[in-house]
Amino acid sequence: MLGLAKIALSLLGATSVLAKGDRIEADVHQLRSLSLELPFIDEGFQMRNYDYGGDAIVNTMSHIRLTADQSSRMGYVWSTTTLPSDYWKLDFEIKVGGKGGYLYGDGMAMFVATERMSPGPVFGNRDYFTGLGLFFDTYPNGKHDFATPFVMGMVGDGKTAYDGAHDGDANRLGMCEAYFRNLKDATKVSVTYMKGEFVNVQLQLQPKDKWINCFTMTNVTLPEHAYLGFTALTGDISDNHDLLSVRAETMRPEALKNYNYMPNAPVTVTPPIGSSSLAFVLKLVVVVGACSGLFVGYKKYAAASAQRF
Repeated sequence: MLGLAKIALSLLGATSVLAKGDRIEADVHQLRSLSLELPFIDEGFQMRNYDYGGDAIVNTMSHIRLTADQSSRMGYVWSTTTLPSDYWKLDFEIKVGGKGGYLYGDGMAMFVATERMSPGPVFGNRDYFTGLGLFFDTYPNGKHDFATPFVMGMVGDGKTAYDGAHDGDANRLGMCEAYFRNLKDATKVSVTYMKGEFVNVQLQLQPKDKWINCFTMTNVTLPEHAYLGFTALTGDISDNHDLLSVRAETMRPEALKNYNYMPNAPVTVTPPIGSSSLAFVLKLVVVVGACSGLFVGYKKYAAASAQRF
């Protein structure tokens, strides 16, 4: 009887875990036609379900390099099938970096848009796009009160231009500072969309780091029949922009009725060593130290001159 009681309590506990609003793994369906994993190409040396072009290069051992660390490069990879219109979740890995110490760029992006394979100035994609743009920006075109690199979200209506001169200030619906450049391991990104509700973006900069709730855009409805794309762009300055993997999933329509997921409020995260904020502090320390040295030198010079007279 005691054993039966334990089993009953266990079942009761399991039932409470599957309460309304919880994400039940059995209801999740992986979208294999929208996922990317090694070796990226099939036996016929073709990439199934995706097209790539521009300067993108497929390395079957490790990554898809959207741009190399060379100037004036642009690359892309776009799905040939569209995402579900009600709910989806994308988990992907990126790696950005190069030889540039202080000047590097321009960045890379993830798009969920009705237009595909249309190269342009917005991190390698066309301007006036229709859908979601998630930008991993590494070069500041204007002055800001936040550090670079950063991650920014925008929803394009097909009529509004991206404010490139000010790094999207006029378009920004969410952003967070995140120093994802020149890290040892790939950065993981998780993007969740629920029609009419939200787009949530989370980051894990390194494997042992905690996940960062980067930002949430609410009351978002993306266009139907939207493709998934990853693009990158370099100008006079450059970086390697690599895509390592993509996993896409959705949920059964019946399960969505009881799914009431809403992420926590965004948190402020201090950029790790190497960020532009730290660089500014170090420069300030150097300047203060230099000024102090000049002041001490002047005092000694003045004292010596006074003794001579």
